[in-house]
Amino acid sequence: MRKSFIRSILSAAILLTMAETSSAQIGVSTEYVEPRGWSIGTSIGMLDLWGDVGTKSVIDHYDNPEYFNKPCFMGGLFFRYASHPSFAFRVGGYYGTLYATDRWNKEKALESKNPNDDVYQRYLRNQSIRANTWEMNMLFEIVPFRFNPESRAAMRRFQPLLLLGVGAMHFKPQAQYIDRNQVHRGYVDLYDLNVEGTGVSSSIYPGAPQKYSLWQVVIPAGLGVRWDVGRRLSLGLEWVYRYTFTDYLDNVSGKYVDPAIYDKYLSPEKAALAKEMQDKSWLIDGSVQHKAGEKRGDASNKDAYSTLGLTLVFKIPSKKVPWWY
Repeated sequence: MRKSFIRSILSAAILLTMAETSSAQIGVSTEYVEPRGWSIGTSIGMLDLWGDVGTKSVIDHYDNPEYFNKPCFMGGLFFRYASHPSFAFRVGGYYGTLYATDRWNKEKALESKNPNDDVYQRYLRNQSIRANTWEMNMLFEIVPFRFNPESRAAMRRFQPLLLLGVGAMHFKPQAQYIDRNQVHRGYVDLYDLNVEGTGVSSSIYPGAPQKYSLWQVVIPAGLGVRWDVGRRLSLGLEWVYRYTFTDYLDNVSGKYVDPAIYDKYLSPEKAALAKEMQDKSWLIDGSVQHKAGEKRGDASNKDAYSTLGLTLVFKIPSKKVPWWY
């Protein structure tokens, strides 16, 4: 079935190319490399969180038995304006779910002979994160081989492209709560618990980290390829990395705090919950209890996330003649 589908696509592409060539020869119409004007597109792809929670390397991130058990995605719509075959501007909105867990380190951690190894300490930390995420961005799209729209390279339907822009995202970090009887109690919102003492008065917690915002600026940058299927339709594959200015997408950044401080600024119910959510190592090793001041995350590295996905672009017909023709 897959081979039949590929043959159908290739056959359609060949027929479209022959039709366009014939039309140009008899003077009926002229097909431009990239018509100036508006397009509407959609994209969907796998969403990955690059933070403190999870694995340290990209290889370990994907090369573990549990990663593909719970893949997460981001998808959305965008409007695109091409001012030249080599340059386009687009604005879009996207929604997805960020997810990561320290249990992705389990296999290598159990193989480790040194309990102080980073991979074992990550597994022992036993944190996880889920965050529903909204993103709005503005991207500049550059197609380098179409700077000269009359060149042979520009006429090729298959083109590489570069993406760079700016955006804003909103996230809401949550983690799974497992009580002392090892009963799953669902997901808990972490922002108001301040498990690392973020935003707490210095009189309660001297040197407390600043409270982070659930709205963050992001800098998207990426690479992609696009195939012009027909006169108005394009398919693409894009990898886009989003750099952020926060280290709290996964709600893990600094140090463990003294559990007693929770009683000073939270209700009794939330204080008890914060104590459980701060340190979940007991689920891995019941003899472990981290002390205040011990490392919980790495505040020197900001969090990021990325998507690898497919795009579909429909170019809205226009009778205007491009200025470069």
